[in-house]
Amino acid sequence: MATPNITLIADVDVLRDDLTLKVCVINLWKHMSFNNKDDIWSIELILLDEQGTKIQATVWKKFLYRFKNIFKDGSAFYITSPSFASQKPDSFKITPQDQKLTFVQQIVVKECAEFSGSIFGFSFVDYQTVLSLQHPEDLSVDVIGLVVAITEMMKDNPDRSRHRLTIHIQDESGLQVHVNLWGDYAYKMQDYIDNNPPNQRVVVIIQFAKITVWRDRPSVNTYFTSSKLFINSGIDDINLFKKSLDGDDHPDSFSNTISVIESKQLSELDDFIVKTKLKTIAEIFEPLSKTHFVIVGSIKGILQNEKWCYPACTNCSYRAFLDNGADDGIDFHQSNAKPTSYECRNQNCTKKKTTFVVPRFMILIRVQNNTETITLTMFEKEGRYLLKTSAKELFKKATEIGDNIDFYPGEINALKGLKLTFKISITDFNVLKKTNQYGISRISDNVDLIEQLEKNRTDSLDVCSGEFESQDNRHLKDAISGTDDNITPSTVDKNSVTSPMNFLNTTPVLKRNLEEVFDLDINENLSSSKTPKVSLDGPRKKLLEIKLEKSG
Repeated sequence: MATPNITLIADVDVLRDDLTLKVCVINLWKHMSFNNKDDIWSIELILLDEQGTKIQATVWKKFLYRFKNIFKDGSAFYITSPSFASQKPDSFKITPQDQKLTFVQQIVVKECAEFSGSIFGFSFVDYQTVLSLQHPEDLSVDVIGLVVAITEMMKDNPDRSRHRLTIHIQDESGLQVHVNLWGDYAYKMQDYIDNNPPNQRVVVIIQFAKITVWRDRPSVNTYFTSSKLFINSGIDDINLFKKSLDGDDHPDSFSNTISVIESKQLSELDDFIVKTKLKTIAEIFEPLSKTHFVIVGSIKGILQNEKWCYPACTNCSYRAFLDNGADDGIDFHQSNAKPTSYECRNQNCTKKKTTFVVPRFMILIRVQNNTETITLTMFEKEGRYLLKTSAKELFKKATEIGDNIDFYPGEINALKGLKLTFKISITDFNVLKKTNQYGISRISDNVDLIEQLEKNRTDSLDVCSGEFESQDNRHLKDAISGTDDNITPSTVDKNSVTSPMNFLNTTPVLKRNLEEVFDLDINENLSSSKTPKVSLDGPRKKLLEIKLEKSG
C-alpha cells in the first residue's frame, strides 16, 4: 500500500479538505449528556503527530456509530479529509491551537502500524513558570515530581467527583508545587499510597492539568476527566526523574517518606461557635497566652500609617526583601526601576535566595464593640473575602489609573462600618511583646452567624445577672444617697453606677462625642500612628472628669 502524503499538524490549512494526518491517540475521554449521565454526548481525543505536536479532536453524538469502536488510547491512524472547527473563545484549552479536528461523515480513518513518535507526548513545564504565574491559566500543563506530602481526603460534598486529595510534589532543585487531585484521580492516588510500602519514593506525572490561582497562590489541578495521572509507572520519563534525584548537586530533602498533612478546614459553625470561645474585646485586651478567640465587632476605621500591601514570596507568602539587603522590600512606586530578584528570609521556604514577589494584603483595622476598641491586622485571605478581589488585582488597578499607592484605595476605605465576626490569633509574639495588635485568622459577614453569637453572649450574661442583682440594687441606693441636692434621683441610671463603660453609654450624644474625642488620638491606645501596647498595669483609659457645682 502506498504511503500517503502526510501533513504535519503544525502545517494544517483549514481551507483545505484533501489533507492526510498521521497521528497517535494519546488521550481519550467521554462527555456525558447533562440530562442523562448514561448517554454519551461526545468523545474527545488528543492526537499527536510524529513531530510531537498535539491537537484536540471531537466525535459528536450523531457520528458515534461510525467512530465509537475505532479509537483506542495508544493506537495510531491515518486520517484523510479532516474537518476543523474553532475552539470556544476564552475557554480552557488542552492543546494550544485555536482549531480542533472534528470527525464528520466524509472523514476516512485507517489504522497505522508504523508510528515512530512518542506515545505519551509530555510537555513538562518548569515549576518556577507555575509559581511565578507566567504560564497561561487557560492552557493545560504537564508536571512531574516527587511526592513529599499528602493531605487527608476532603469529602465535604456528596458528589464523589468533588472529593479532593492534595499532594505536594518537588522537582530536582527543591521547588514544590501543590497539586489537587479530584474525584477518581484522588482515589487512584490514595489507593496507591494505602497499598504500597511507605518507604518508597513516589514520582507522579499529571498530564493535561489546569493551573488555578487562589489568593495569588497557584496550584495544579486535574481537569474533569481529560487529565492523565501516572504513579511510579515504569516509563522512561519517571525512571529518568528518579535517577536525577540522586545527583550530588541536589538538595538533601529528597527522602523516601511522605508527610501526611492533617486538614484544618472547618465549617463556620464549627470554627466560630463549636471549636472557639466567644469573648468580648475587653476580655482579650491583654495577651496572656497563645490561643484563638472569636469576637463580634464593627470596623470603626482603617489605620493608614502603614502600606496596605506587602511584597510576598510566591512560594511561601512571607515578606520578601530586595536582594541588596534593603529592609523595606520591593518599592511599589518605582515602576521604572524594578529589581531583578528578591530574597525570602523564611527559613522553611524551599526557595530562599531568589524568588518572585506578588502584592498581598496587610491592612490594619480598628474594631469596636460595646466593651473596647482594638487594632487587628487583616491579611490576604480575609481581605480577599471582604473585598472580593486580591491585593494583586487592586494594586494593578490602582497603578493603571495612576493612583498613588501610598493612598488607600476606596474599596478598602469602604469597609468602615461593617459588622463582622472575627477569629483572632494571639501569638507568642503578642504575649512576649505585650502587644494586642492581633492577626485575623478567619472572618465572616454571615448575618445569621453574627446574630447567633450575639444571642449566645446575651444568654451567658443573663445567667449571671441574678447573682449580681442584689449588689446592683445596693449600688443604686448608694448612688442616690450620694448625689447632690440639685440632682433628682429619677435621673440616675442604675447601669451607670455599676461600670465605667456603662456610664459612657448613658446617652447617644455623649457616646458620639466620646468617639470624636477618641478619634483625635487623646488615648494612646487608640493612636493611629502607634502600635497599641499593653502596660504591666493593664490597659489605660482616658476618663472624663465630671464636676458637679452647687447652685447659688
